[in-house]
Formats: sequence, structure tokens, C-alpha cells
Amino acid sequence: MLTAFNPTITTRRLRLFEQAQITIYLPSWKSLPFCEHSCFPNSDSLVDSIEGLNLADTITGPSGSASRCSSPAQQAVIETIQELITSLEATLAHAQQAENAIEETHTPSGQGIVKLSSLKRRITALAKTTKIISNATEHYILDYITSLAGSGTLLQNILPRYTNELECIARNVLDSTGDDNNVLRETLEMCYDQALCTSGTLHLDNHFISLGEASLEWPYNPDFESDDYYDHENRLDIDDRYAEAFLAQCERESKLNKRERERQENEEWIRFWVRALGQCPDGPTLFYSPASQLPDSESAVPRYLFRAFDKESSGRSDHSIVASAESISAIACRSKVDILSRPSEEIIQMLYRHLTKSCFGRGENTDNLMSWSSSLLFVIQYAVWRCYQLKCDPAEVQICTIDTRKFPPGQFVRDMSLIRAHREAPNLHREMRSFFEFRLKNSYYDNGEYLSQGVLHHAGRSMVECLAQLIQTGLYDLYPEFADVAEKNSWTKRVGFLRTAWSVEQTTTRLDIKSAVEIARACFKGLDTPDIAILLLSFKARKLRVPAKEATSFPNTPLVKVAEQGLSRGYRFQRNYNEYGPDEVRRYMTNADKMVPIGRDGFIHFGWSTVYCQLLEGVFECS
Repeated sequence: MLTAFNPTITTRRLRLFEQAQITIYLPSWKSLPFCEHSCFPNSDSLVDSIEGLNLADTITGPSGSASRCSSPAQQAVIETIQELITSLEATLAHAQQAENAIEETHTPSGQGIVKLSSLKRRITALAKTTKIISNATEHYILDYITSLAGSGTLLQNILPRYTNELECIARNVLDSTGDDNNVLRETLEMCYDQALCTSGTLHLDNHFISLGEASLEWPYNPDFESDDYYDHENRLDIDDRYAEAFLAQCERESKLNKRERERQENEEWIRFWVRALGQCPDGPTLFYSPASQLPDSESAVPRYLFRAFDKESSGRSDHSIVASAESISAIACRSKVDILSRPSEEIIQMLYRHLTKSCFGRGENTDNLMSWSSSLLFVIQYAVWRCYQLKCDPAEVQICTIDTRKFPPGQFVRDMSLIRAHREAPNLHREMRSFFEFRLKNSYYDNGEYLSQGVLHHAGRSMVECLAQLIQTGLYDLYPEFADVAEKNSWTKRVGFLRTAWSVEQTTTRLDIKSAVEIARACFKGLDTPDIAILLLSFKARKLRVPAKEATSFPNTPLVKVAEQGLSRGYRFQRNYNEYGPDEVRRYMTNADKMVPIGRDGFIHFGWSTVYCQLLEGVFECS
């Protein structure tokens, strides 16, 4: 039985028919009235049915399935919409057959023209209906967002000012998403991003500007047409001292209150979008707490994070979801509670238990954290070690790579940042304090750990590949040290040894570059191949090319342009990558800064391998 309604599915099918210019024949529609001489249900009735649905909060588990108690009327509409979806899909297949038949008919007939004319008339009606339902879907999403604000709140006054912007965001998501189930989450994530970004369409600066214009009417509202208001206006015109005193008062009020008021309203605005994402089906649990907000330098996240997992890993990890032990337990509802909003003692206890737990087993039901690493070197050795410990085949251990740019801010946080922020918590016993001090001060064992909480839906924003595929593609050829049988039973100490051994600068061979490109292309599909190749090569300290205005392998058309400013950017501005993780992570981020690829399209005929290899040869000194 259907338990949730997603109007975007219907909208998408309708747009397909509109673009294909075909009509729809509905087999059975007894529950919705039809327009006379129309092949489509009465659009006003259908839209009214959509708008009558109640978007109550939905509880979702890690599988993404939704459950809600629907009224009989709501359930009837949901089932009716599903019938329409089924009919649209069947008609699309029927239309393809008709299109093929028309193309195969080389002799037009008068009767054929009659039928095509009838078809065109119905297409026009369908296009109008498609537009109506598309608009209704956008309004439906907007109504859901507005309902989250609560009546009588400041947010209910702010949201209407952004109606056009919100509808535009919903429209963009509806037009571009590849999965109808993600429409609401993607819409809210985009809204959150636009609210955070200073140049975003939902940033409160736009609201404050309109408030500033309205404040010219202060302290009296002209809408009430009060005598006090008109007296105030008249005195401003004829009494210079009154006007001067009023101006001084406005300035004082502005200095004392404006900045604080705007700060509080902006904080409430951002918190609203964080809360909305948390209430959204399949929405993330973000790290957000203004009272203990982490400095910007500590809340930054590198572009890629990695996680190795298998059947014995804690929580749940697969090709679509990474879920904490708490989120799949009997107290799953607690996984929606941000750790930063919990009492300090609970924060530090959960953090300590998570960082010291066993690497095998499902984990404690009260653990809402999941671990990631910015170091692929560390994760590969961890995967090798797990194979040895579990006596399993490398095909059974998966490595998940995520592009953090595709996740909302606050999705991940550095373990070190949480430790620094809460290590002075009361009742911190000696063992905890000693452990946290060790993590902070001993960089030799730094694994570049980042944390997520609750359920994280990463499908479409990640790549999952088994360790065996990396090996088969050439990992052991590029770094034979990973294949050392005598060291497969070692993990953190082995990583530390390799890190030290690879810290001596060396020259890169063209075979190294070719191997790195092939691994990146074959095992990290959907991600930036040259970028991943640079990450792989950055396991070792390598000699870089001398800064030059241009580095090109083909005359007149530079494939790689490394401007002097760009090549020395990491040093000139002294960008601080220390918080992102260990040496190899910082090397990758510095090396990636140096590659400014241009003119790729001009070399497609050379093949992807040649292009990517030449890009990397513009960064590394090769032999």
C-alpha cells in the first residue's frame, strides 16, 4: 500500500509527454471528474486534490521508506495519483509504438491528417494541464516549508518575502533531480545553502534592506492613520531641533540594536533551515549549535572523505546509506538530535565511546556517530588490515568516497574540533582526559578523522568500490608497499611508517602518473579523474615543476596553464591546511591548487589518458 505521495513523480511524467508531443489515454478514472471532450482529468479537481494533501512530518528509517497515518481521503488521492502515474508510463510506451508506425508510413492519408489534428488538439490541452500541475507541485513544496515555521513566529513574517526565490529553487530541483524521492531534501539543502551564502538569494541581507526602508516610518505606522504619526511627520518638516533630535535617536538605536537584532534574526533563520532538514524525510542531522559554534578554520572540510566498511562494520554502510548504530536501534528517533545540542557531558561521553570502540561489531545503540577520513592512504591500509583480521577476500571490503561539496555545510565535523571544544567538560575522568590529550598532541597517529551523525544518504554524491578493484587496476603497482604480506596485520603503525618513509621528496615517473590516472578513472567513476589522480600521487612527497607562466606540451594551444600567481598561491597566501588531516592530505590540497587545467576540449582527439597525464605532468616533475 502506498504510504506517501510525491507529486513530483506525476509532474515528471507529464513533462515527458509534453516534450514528446503525444496524448494520453486513461483506462479508468472513476474517482476524478473529466472535462468534456478531454483525454485528461479535470485539472482543477486534480490540483485541488494535491493541495488538499496534508504534509505531516514523516518518520523515515535508513531504508528511506516513509510511514505516516493518512486519512481515508488522503489515501484515496494518493492511490488516484499512483493510477495516473501508471497510466502515464503505459501511454508513453504506447506513444513510442505509434511514433514508430508513423515514421514507417510513407504514404500520407486524409484520415491520418484527421487523427493527427485530433492528437495535436489534445497535446495542447495536455500542455496546459502539465503547467497547472507543475505550478501546484511548486506551491505544495512551498506550503510545506512555510508550515515548518509555526504560526505567530518571526519566520512567518520573513518567509513570504522570499516566495519567488523559494519557488525558483523548488522549480530548479524539480527540473534537475534524478530521484523524485530526494526532491524535498534537495530543495531544503539548496535553501539552506542559499541562506548561508552571503551572496545567496535567501540570505537575510535582502530582508534587512527592506526593513531599513520600512524603518523610515518609525516610530509611527502610517497604516493606522494616527494623529501622532501625522504630528510627527509635520514636526520633522518644520522643527529643525526636533528633526535633529529624532535623527540622533535613530542613530543611537541603530548602533545599539541593529547589529544585535540582525545577528539574532540571522541565527534564527539559519536554525530554521537546519531544523527543516532534520524534519525532512531522509534529511541529514547537521552539526549546528550557535552557542558552541566552531571557528571557521576548524569547521572547514576537505573536498573528499573516505570510509572503508564490510559486513562486520558498526552501524550500517552500503552503496546508498551510512547510518549510525543509534539510527538503526529501537531509539532511532534520537539520531535526529544534533550532538551539539546535547548536554556537554553526553557529548564527551559519546565522542569518547565512539573513538575508542571496537572496529568490529554493530556498536552501542547510543552511538550516533560514524567515522570518515580525509586520508585515502589511511583508509586503504585500514581495508588491507580488515581483510587480514577477518580473513576475507579484498572484494568483501568496500571503500566509499564522497564529494563533500555536494553535502550541506555542517554535515561533517573534524574529531579534533569536537575534542578541543569539549575537553574541559565537567566530570571528565583521567582516562578520558589522557586519551583526548593523546589525540590532540600526537600527530604521528593523525588519521584525518571526520564524523557524521545519524543517517547519511550519499547515493549520487559518492563512489563505492571494493579494495579488490583498486588492486586489480594497479594499486600495488603504484604502491607495492601495500602488498607487503608481513605488514598486513599492522594498521596505524604501518601508516605512520609509510608516511615517514614517503616524506622524502622524490621524482615522479610517467608510469606513476599513468597508473594513478587509470586507478582514478576505473575506481572513482563520477569524480574528477585528474583530481583523484593527484590525491593518489600525493601519498608521497614529490618534486613539483618550477613555477612558470605556462606549461604546455602542444604548440600554440596550452593544455595546462599554471600562472605564476596560481602556482604559488598556496605559499603566497599561506593557506592553512593543517586542520584537514595528515601530511598526504595537506600535500594533495596544495598540489591540487597548482593545477589550473584549460583547453581540455581541444585535445579530446588525443584520448582521455593522454589529456589527464599531460595535466599532471604540468604539476609534477617527471622522469
